[in-house]
Amino acid sequence: MSNETAVEINSNFDVPVVVVSRFDEADSSDITGSTEPSERDAQTLEEPEIILERTAQNPPRITSLCRLQKGQSLTLHKDTGSIEALVLSGTCNNKQSLYDRGSYLRFPVGVELQSKDGCILFVKQNQFMDGDDGQRHISIYDDQNWMPGPVDEMLIKPLHVFGGESIMVLRWKQACEFRPNLNPNGEEILVLDGLLQNRDHLYRPLSWIRNPVPDWRDWHGSTDTYLYYKSGHFPKQQ
Repeated sequence: MSNETAVEINSNFDVPVVVVSRFDEADSSDITGSTEPSERDAQTLEEPEIILERTAQNPPRITSLCRLQKGQSLTLHKDTGSIEALVLSGTCNNKQSLYDRGSYLRFPVGVELQSKDGCILFVKQNQFMDGDDGQRHISIYDDQNWMPGPVDEMLIKPLHVFGGESIMVLRWKQACEFRPNLNPNGEEILVLDGLLQNRDHLYRPLSWIRNPVPDWRDWHGSTDTYLYYKSGHFPKQQ
């Protein structure tokens, strides 16, 4: 991940942001990204990382999609702060465990991950709330710990709760539409599988959505749509 002097990216949490990202599974050297939920030509990135948000604080708050090539490692030292990660494809490991696709991870103080065969990670850096030292390793695709969702056609899997922050996976058992019960401190989504749709756009896997509450509308998900869903975590604007 980049250690350059921090340049702010999508750092105004009072406005909605959508980043549509793509990577070529046949060629692990390519990651492409678009900043609008449209069918326009995607831009090819020279570096294997898509920065979704970055603030100017020190250390910066960063959310990104990161590709590790075969045999590559990712080292996030203690001074970079806490790490929240989700393995989107492939496998990675540290000295303790092997993490396959769908592994949700939390490390309070730094971590070194390496990948023998390559992987794609969703990474949130320096975003634990004060006092939160919870470490996690949860498989989002297994059959355990699913709970009834907001409508009969949906399930939820809690991943982490601390203070006013809540992180979960939403799963559509069948296609349906519903209006979410919104958290006043903001909502963040990464589409993992399937299709998510609202009145304006269709969001495919790797679509990242961050919205203040007034911008949310009804959602429609296809069968077997999975979403990473986080709420109550927006920083206070200065």
